[in-house]
Parts: sequence; C-alpha cells; structure tokens
Amino acid sequence: MNAASPGQKQLAVRVDDETLQAIDQKRMALAEKGGGGIPSRSDVVRMALDQYLGIKGTKKRA
Repeated sequence: MNAASPGQKQLAVRVDDETLQAIDQKRMALAEKGGGGIPSRSDVVRMALDQYLGIKGTKKRA
C-alpha cells in the first residue's frame, strides 16, 4: 500500500502527539485484526479520510 499510484497526490498533514499516538494504536490494532503486516501511518490516515468523506471502498488503493 505504500507505493503511490499514478493518480495519487501527496498531502502533508501535521498532527499533535496525542493524534499520532492514536494513529499508531490503530495501526497495531489493524495489524492484529488483519494478521498481515503493520499498515503505515499514511495508510491509516487515507483510510480515515476515505471513511470520513464517505468515499470508502469507491477506489482500489495500490
């Protein structure tokens, strides 16, 4: 999931320590639940944005 697909653009987001800790906790929870590797912080932020914006599942991520 780390490789950017041709249509993706980069977005820089700054967060506080509390938000960063919450992202890292979610990464570990997803890794335990999925049984695969640990998703990157960017993966978690993309998932959260997709869900918040209501576009979850509309696009396949590379």
